[in-house]
Amino acid sequence: MYNPANTIAFARPVRRLAHIAALLLAMFFVTTLVTTTVQAASSLTIVADRAKIVRIAGEISSVIVGNPAFADVSVQKKFLIVHGRNFGQTNILILDENGDTLADLNVTVIKGPDRNISVYRGGAKASYACAPKCESTLQVGDAKAYFEGVNQAIATKMELARSAGKLTTK
Repeated sequence: MYNPANTIAFARPVRRLAHIAALLLAMFFVTTLVTTTVQAASSLTIVADRAKIVRIAGEISSVIVGNPAFADVSVQKKFLIVHGRNFGQTNILILDENGDTLADLNVTVIKGPDRNISVYRGGAKASYACAPKCESTLQVGDAKAYFEGVNQAIATKMELARSAGKLTTK
């Protein structure tokens, strides 16, 4: 049987649930806005002489690298390819066509994996990549004579490869 007192008693919990649902919905929207802002400013750690892909939400119009000595960027539609150059820190700003910030990346470039070693002789540093056999490589901070010698050997090898390529293409 219909009892108006039961209807009123039932309506109060429903109203309370509606208020709670509205509060939870408002909290969800506020959290979403905060999360979007946090995602726009983030940190990126990359190994020197390696690249990493970073996906960006929105149309990229401009990219600004704080210090290109530490990192460099290539743009491919909706993502960036970040290249670690030298050890250190910089930032990368990604803007849309209106100049609004899509992302602000704090970039830290670190030395490669533990297969890279440094050998010190009389205070002079030499770098090697050991995987599985140790080979000379170049790193910031290597002794000048070592760096120049390895650099010249790499340049000579590259020139020989270019010359050989010219012989095979006509």
